[in-house]
Amino acid sequence: MTKYVVRRLVQVIPTLWGVLTILFIIAYMMPGDPVRAVLGEQYNRLDPSVVEATKDELGLNDPFHVRYAEFMGELLTLDLGYSFILKQSVADIIGYRLPRTLQLMAGGLFVGVLIGVTAGVLAAERQNSWVDYGLMVGAMIGVSIPVFWQGLLAQLFLTQDKYGVAIFPVAGYEGGSIIHMILPSLVLGTSLSATLARVTRSAMLEVRAQDYVRTARAKGLPYRVTLLRHQFRNALIPIITIIALDISALFTGSIVIETIFSWPGLGRAVVVAIERRDTPVFMGILIFGALIFIVMNLITDLLYAVINPRIRYE
Repeated sequence: MTKYVVRRLVQVIPTLWGVLTILFIIAYMMPGDPVRAVLGEQYNRLDPSVVEATKDELGLNDPFHVRYAEFMGELLTLDLGYSFILKQSVADIIGYRLPRTLQLMAGGLFVGVLIGVTAGVLAAERQNSWVDYGLMVGAMIGVSIPVFWQGLLAQLFLTQDKYGVAIFPVAGYEGGSIIHMILPSLVLGTSLSATLARVTRSAMLEVRAQDYVRTARAKGLPYRVTLLRHQFRNALIPIITIIALDISALFTGSIVIETIFSWPGLGRAVVVAIERRDTPVFMGILIFGALIFIVMNLITDLLYAVINPRIRYE
């Protein structure tokens, strides 16, 4: 197992290098002047020499290859740089905002798994019934509606009395209170639950057709035992795969949700940093997101061996 982990880490190095290079090129080619955001209203009043000196200080006048070499060198020392605007370490910014994003992602994942897996199992066990059709139509609608539109609809109908019912606050963090967390978690978990419901249904139907499931039922085993131990457990591999991939998608979706609901996490920090052309901040957060994706893929592979003992990594 240890050798497999080491081999996988070595294999992802070229992929990670390619992702980092693409991110750097995109950041390098982005329009706009970071110095204008740094100097603010003084930009047009200052002497051009002062503006150029600021660019030199920030390294913006260096050629592409020099900035690229410095960027990769800093990453090798785990240095993500400093914010142009906030004058803080990017690592400190990520450390401050990461718990808030993880809180929101955990809420979205809980909602998605609870609704998606339950709906998928129920639809499979009631195949070709009105329950099956209704749940799958709902899943299709959930997949089709963009996350930002779901957020706006939720705010329209669930936060005020004019068009709906005032159950939840419109937006805000308020120390991460549960009442402020419920609505964005529901919205964030909807797309995950819709995808997960369809995958769970397909996996359960495929396993239910296997001989060992029919044999277990023919022996008179209780319905709950055949459903959970024989059917659901053997359907877990595609379900776990979707959950792991959607954890990375939750990180991406949190960018939209945090902006709509004024949630002070990494997603909102990315949007603000892009608006201000604060390159080190949004680069650092995007790199962190890429690492999450790679780690989740590795964890998923290891979980396969835990779920299915027939899978072994040599």
